[in-house]
Amino acid sequence: MRKTWLGIVLTAAMTVSLLTGCGGGGSTEGTTAAAGDGAQTESTAAAGGSDETTQAAEAGESTGGGNILTYAIDAEPETLDPGMCNYAKASAVLLNLFNGLYRYSDDGSNVEPAMAEGYTVSDDGLVYTFTLREGLKWSDGSPLTAEDFEYSWKRELDQELISPAAWNLFDIVNAEEYNNGECSADEVGIKALDERTLEVTLKNPTAYFVSLTASSNWAPVKKDMVEGSEAWVKSADTYVCNGPFMLKEIKPQAGYTLVKNPNYYDAENVKLDGVEIVIIEQAEAALSAYNSGDIDVMTGNSVGTQAMSQYGGSDELTAHDLIGTSYFDFNCSKEYLTSEVRKALSMAIERDTINQAVVPSKPKSAFAFVPYGIPYGDDGVNFREKVGETLIKEDVEAAKQLLADAGYPDGEGLPTLQFIITNTQENKDKAQVMQAMWKENLGVECEIVTYESKVYWDEHGAGNFDVAFDGWTGDYLDPNTNLNIFNKGRMEKECRWQSEEALRYDDLLNQAAASADNAERMEIFTECEAILMDEMPVLPLYYRNTMVLAKPYVKGFTVDFGAHPLFRCVAVE
Repeated sequence: MRKTWLGIVLTAAMTVSLLTGCGGGGSTEGTTAAAGDGAQTESTAAAGGSDETTQAAEAGESTGGGNILTYAIDAEPETLDPGMCNYAKASAVLLNLFNGLYRYSDDGSNVEPAMAEGYTVSDDGLVYTFTLREGLKWSDGSPLTAEDFEYSWKRELDQELISPAAWNLFDIVNAEEYNNGECSADEVGIKALDERTLEVTLKNPTAYFVSLTASSNWAPVKKDMVEGSEAWVKSADTYVCNGPFMLKEIKPQAGYTLVKNPNYYDAENVKLDGVEIVIIEQAEAALSAYNSGDIDVMTGNSVGTQAMSQYGGSDELTAHDLIGTSYFDFNCSKEYLTSEVRKALSMAIERDTINQAVVPSKPKSAFAFVPYGIPYGDDGVNFREKVGETLIKEDVEAAKQLLADAGYPDGEGLPTLQFIITNTQENKDKAQVMQAMWKENLGVECEIVTYESKVYWDEHGAGNFDVAFDGWTGDYLDPNTNLNIFNKGRMEKECRWQSEEALRYDDLLNQAAASADNAERMEIFTECEAILMDEMPVLPLYYRNTMVLAKPYVKGFTVDFGAHPLFRCVAVE
């Protein structure tokens, strides 16, 4: 049978090629692609990219020399408030402006002491006592103390803040209860014993707890600034931080100017005087700016197919595997999106075709959820290899039968699915190919709707979708970092996954959290992943990696296992 979706793959690849050097990237906010119209390519109307290149040229005080690094990102960070950060893009900026008790190591592979000089843990593994470094300061020169951490973490848990990252702190005693309004802040297991001593009491032994404190949402914020009359994240004048760099200027929708923080505890080892972060939405425009010398480094979505073609095999282009998965959410609250329908949609696509043809970094296809690079307990082996690499089968005939069994033979009677994505070229290309595959293989129609990133997450949070782009990159080296994102509280708000199996999944997560036996925990996580792949509230597409394109004069640039750039390690020669 002729695969009409193959034409979509080729069209997507040709579109990227034709756009090279032409700029690109007018917003496609709120635009739709007609259901089943796989041949449409929104990117061919990309106009105005030259403005993005001009912004790159104008943004940097110095590029290609001196001590200023110019770095391109593909969208404005979702937030500049650590307590509100549950996003990879925002973390990429915040982890250079803030440090928690611990930070990611220089090579990005582990964590090391930052604001804390060390810790002790009780014999039962429940009470961690952190000792802060002596003489810590905020970027404005005022003292930073253990009280700042207690305030910041409890602020994040406060119901009034409505932080999407609060769940990350739920290993702490009464953290979840306080977030649910069931107890007071004083009952949460976070206590500043004195200016340099922070005591944290956990609900259960948590082997990876110290690693959590390196994440952006565990960083402290300064109380008098946060509670001031001005919106503190909107102006560099009110933005006080504690990381290797501080904010000098915010350029809405254009970028940020960072300068070295002289009050950082490790300032003597920060070589750069500053960083210009430039927002360039389209990969083609970013490549044009890179080729003209207007930017020094770009990573992730900014490194498109043409950049990889041009620089493949050179020392300027390097690949870095991450501990994350790119996937799509199903809105399980829709009565027609039963587990049978969801599995049929997952089985009817060809991941390798999509990932090798239209995803620039050509990542490894995901036939399960937990990515490679996560260890299986203390065994020194990889979880993915130990458990098995294939929990999802691609089988069009079996998918057709599942759809028929659900009452929708050849897609008849199934409503047109609303498929929402952010407006990156990669997401458009992926969605168009999946749209065509579902139409050809199952007779299922879908309508693609694209949104600018901030609007997208509002629509997603409101449940205005049938299928939605999503993804997660873990914060620590344990299967829990990937599987716990499907706990009951989060999934009821995102995938709306509510079933007996979803409840059993959540119970298993709680069992794993209560266990101090790593072998037992790994068995539980194996069962969790099997439930997830059988119920299919999400459709895994590929395991995340990221590409880094850096000029030869940029030395020491690296990303951590979450793809966050570590500017403190960089020198521009």
